[in-house]
Amino acid sequence: MNDKIRTPALVLAALLWGGSAAFTKYALDTWQPMTLLTIELAGASVVLWAAVLIRGHRRPAVWRRLVLLGALEPGLCYAFVNLGLTHTSASNGIVLSGLESGFVVLLAAVFLRERLTVRSVAGLAVALAGVLVLEGARPEFTGVFGGDLLVLAGIFCAAVYVLVARRTADQVDALTMTAYQFASGFLFFLPFSVGEWVTGAEKAPLHQSAWSWLVATGIGIGAYACSFLLYNFAIARVSAGRAAMILNLMPVFGVLIAVIFLREHPGAWQLVGAAMIVGSIFVFPEDEEEPETPGEVAAPPLPLDGAR
Repeated sequence: MNDKIRTPALVLAALLWGGSAAFTKYALDTWQPMTLLTIELAGASVVLWAAVLIRGHRRPAVWRRLVLLGALEPGLCYAFVNLGLTHTSASNGIVLSGLESGFVVLLAAVFLRERLTVRSVAGLAVALAGVLVLEGARPEFTGVFGGDLLVLAGIFCAAVYVLVARRTADQVDALTMTAYQFASGFLFFLPFSVGEWVTGAEKAPLHQSAWSWLVATGIGIGAYACSFLLYNFAIARVSAGRAAMILNLMPVFGVLIAVIFLREHPGAWQLVGAAMIVGSIFVFPEDEEEPETPGEVAAPPLPLDGAR
């Protein structure tokens, strides 16, 4: 497929992810966090693997790395985020999600040898400032502790996922990559949920309403499976840093979704913050604008999945 559609694919992924925090917060009114994530991962895995089997499946050579991807995200990332959202607000979750781009750019510079240019640093600074302006005036932001710390841990796992995915996406197609990722995430997470049900820490999903099941599976398929499928398709030809910058649109889309579905009215500071985030994408350099200087040989990236 044409590389020109990879950036729009990232934007659409950001749109889907942008609404996930609000939808998850809504779902947590009727679901407990570990159980909710289990149902989301199960629904996503069923749909993805049905598509893989219909198309025809051959186990990829890098399947171990795909298992690692699933353990990082959605496994650990969404476990931390879902637990964190039970102790903090959706707004806090959106604010902290903006830190992912900073983690990604710095980690990519260290492990993938992606260079930190002046435009890269400037674009990152504008994006992070925009996130803070977008959400900073809300009184419920209380700092990084408790639930916020759990959300932050999930965001860091997501940043590590970006690096591993960047090295994997050019070796396996997006559908297979996403299907393995979600299946391994589900299998990684299931024993913890069963332990919660057995000990009574959470209730087994036996008496949920049809609407609750529809919301949970809808989040898993729409906000998670589809967004990751788009992201895994795009990341093969887009630098990890630029992908992270585009995903800074998530809080912008989060505000738009709140305006459309919750009838919220953004203030002037929110509009300024949204404009800063959108503008940061144009400040950040295009991938093709970063050619190597004549005679320069890029250092080989460090392996992230062990020596195999």
